[in-house]
Amino acid sequence: MTHNDIISKIRSGGQNELGLVYAEYREEFLRWITKEYHCSDDDSKDIYQLTILIFYDNIKQGKLENLVSSVKTYLFGIGKNVVRDVLRKEKRYTPINQEKWLKEYLVEDQAHAPDERAFDIAGIALGKLGQPCQRLIEMFYYEKKSMVEISEALQFKNPETAKNQKCKCMARLRKLFEEERSRTQNTINHVY
Repeated sequence: MTHNDIISKIRSGGQNELGLVYAEYREEFLRWITKEYHCSDDDSKDIYQLTILIFYDNIKQGKLENLVSSVKTYLFGIGKNVVRDVLRKEKRYTPINQEKWLKEYLVEDQAHAPDERAFDIAGIALGKLGQPCQRLIEMFYYEKKSMVEISEALQFKNPETAKNQKCKCMARLRKLFEEERSRTQNTINHVY
């Protein structure tokens, strides 16, 4: 299947293809973002989730119709912009060495086995998260709001309180994801 076939299937509602993309590039992306930008494991995972959401939105909104590069190159490009935005907001931005990035990450790596259910499980976990966590995560990662804006909108005491709440929400989201993945795996094992 070509990269454009994958895009077409996702546009047509193919959650399996989106799950495959999610799983195939996740570990390499997390290593890259951690190494190049010195992000924490939690921040790296958050950035990858947002990158996948933007990728999906670009497909569904018609912004990505014909991919001229690989899916991996496109995802890493989104990720680069996302991490810059996040780090810029936190005043931790350090420019990337563009040539090094091109050499290291434009080469395809098929070493990671895909998990078709990962994206579906993430959606279920997010749905179980509840408010105000869902809104906080949406405002920070999707709407790119600062902690000051979030603390005002969600009526937190101050930006530091909002940041602490975001960390708690992400920890809870990861826990829900792991529980849902475990539950799904147990269900599959019982069926077979």
